[in-house]
Formats: sequence, C-alpha cells, structure tokens
Amino acid sequence: MPPRTARILIAASLVVFAGALGALALWPRTEPRADLVQLAAPVAAAPTTTTTAPPATTAPTTTTTTTTALGPLQPGRLRIAAIGVDAPIVGVGLNPDGSMEVPPATDVGWYELGVAPGTPQGSAVLAAHVDYGGQRGAFFDLRSLPEGAEVEVSDPDGRVLRYVVDERLQVDKDELPVDELFRQTGDPTLTLITCGGSFDRSVRSYQDNIVLRARPIV
Repeated sequence: MPPRTARILIAASLVVFAGALGALALWPRTEPRADLVQLAAPVAAAPTTTTTAPPATTAPTTTTTTTTALGPLQPGRLRIAAIGVDAPIVGVGLNPDGSMEVPPATDVGWYELGVAPGTPQGSAVLAAHVDYGGQRGAFFDLRSLPEGAEVEVSDPDGRVLRYVVDERLQVDKDELPVDELFRQTGDPTLTLITCGGSFDRSVRSYQDNIVLRARPIV
C-alpha cells in the first residue's frame, strides 16, 4: 500500500553556548523550538520484516557488505568519518500531536514507522538536531558533507551498511518533497535531514531544510 501523503516541518534546533567562539558564534543565540519533524499525518509503516539476528555463540564480528545482501536491520549507530559523526541511532515515531518524536541533541532519530536501512526498496529516514539545549547536535556539520562522502549504519550485532552521498538539497520547508523522502518503493536510499537556511527569530525556526541522500555501496 503506498504511503499516505505527509506534510513535514523540520523545525530549527540551534542554540549556541554562551560565550562560544569560532563557528559556534555564528549561530543564533535563541532557544529553538523543541520539535524536529512535524507530520500532519503519519507516514504509513513499511511491511513488517523480522530483522533479529540468531543468538551469537561468539563475540560478533563487524562485517561490511551491501544493503541488499544484509537485508533490513535495526540501526544502532551512524558514522560519517568526513564530518566526525559517531552517534547512536534511536527509533522515533509520532507524538500525539502528529510531530515526530525528538531524539536527544547528540542522537540521531530513525523514523521507525517507515523504511529500515537495508530494505531492498524505499527511503530510510534519519533526522537529527544541528544544536539544541546548549549542546552541539549530531548533524551540526551535515551542511558541509560533500557528495561522494561515505556513511555507515550499523546494528547492535556489528553488521554494517555502507552508503555514498550522491545528492544534496537545501529546500524551503514548505517545498520539502515529503512523498519522495519517505517513499517505500523504488531504489534503496538513506536520507539524512536537518535544519538550515535563514533563522526566523519570531518563530525560532530555520526556513530551510538540509537533505542529503545516499545510495548503498555495492
């Protein structure tokens, strides 16, 4: 069944430390809104797939292979060497008001009502703060990640999926291609989302979203 159309608002979450220097000093000194992703209606969940690995008799060995070979996995950690990201991934869903649950500033939220990384079709969505509550967010430097950079998603058993960034978007939040980003059919894709663009102090929100899309390394 195709996913229902969702309207998404990824709110700004950018606060600098008092007295911060250098790059941090360039960010607005305004407490951000708490919501990261706003959905007017839930995106339909992907078909249930069992991803639990059999009990291991020895310590798990990290194995790097293709998305198709591994199949869907329960994401546990995101690593992006080019920008120094090594962050836990936590599953998030929806709040009663329809907003996406917000992970802590230094965690990455996986929209678990949608597609899991490693699923043969569709777009797995990971979203994280730039900065929130006086803490540098997991995606603080996502805006500078170049095309061609590698991204790794691993599960608690040490299985690793590798992706390469092949598309960068900066779009007005009202023009975010929600159906495409949350699609459950088509080529397998890893989608990374955070905030960007001009900061609107009146609503404590950035006007744009930074979106990076990556394909599995085969």
